[in-house]
Amino acid sequence: MQDAPEEVTAKTAGKVQEAHNDLVLSFLALRKAIGILGLFLPAGLLVFAAFQPAGLLPSISHYYYSPMSDLFVGTMVAIGVFLWAYEGYRPEGDELITDKRVGRAAALGAFGVAFSPIPPETDVVCTVLQCALGNRVAALVHYGAAVLFFAALAVFCLVLFVKSAGGQSSPKRRRNGIFRVCGWTIVAALAVIVALGLLPGPEMKARINGLSLVFWFEAVAVVAFAFSWIVKGRMIAPLNG
Repeated sequence: MQDAPEEVTAKTAGKVQEAHNDLVLSFLALRKAIGILGLFLPAGLLVFAAFQPAGLLPSISHYYYSPMSDLFVGTMVAIGVFLWAYEGYRPEGDELITDKRVGRAAALGAFGVAFSPIPPETDVVCTVLQCALGNRVAALVHYGAAVLFFAALAVFCLVLFVKSAGGQSSPKRRRNGIFRVCGWTIVAALAVIVALGLLPGPEMKARINGLSLVFWFEAVAVVAFAFSWIVKGRMIAPLNG
């Protein structure tokens, strides 16, 4: 009879550990899903463009008005839902920049990009936000949401993913190096996209659109974001430790 309390304690500890393990696995699965979706979006658009006479469109956002609209909107919404659900680590004290807050900021950006598209080049039925706000304001919402989305993802890479509870192991240092490269890649790509948008003159804009420069820099930023989440989700075995 004296063994009963010890047995209960062992079972309780086992259940706690099992719950902890399940929680860790769910976090890893969520990170993997976010990363895979990020890779899937530009890859799917590139495959589609390879079979189109016109080739690539000027930007990823332009695919809202293409047969790939479902892929674009669906992927952005899915990424937004996963980012909104992402809790990450519990904040320490009155910590301001937390996984949950940054994840929800990125989610709002993803939703804004999906539901408030750029202005159409032809007459099409307006979206709810376009009808309510007008094409110009809806476009500003889209661009602002895109900046919020990428900025929040850069914060994940440069601030949150590189945190450590103590001394860093060799795999952790390698992962942190990758996170920093991905984060600064997102920042650099975003800066170039903004700079391209500020260039004056219709001829310059036509050349930029003809080369799909915005698309390529958006794709670079999205792939960097996706790869950082794949690494964070421990999908690359040599980097785990």
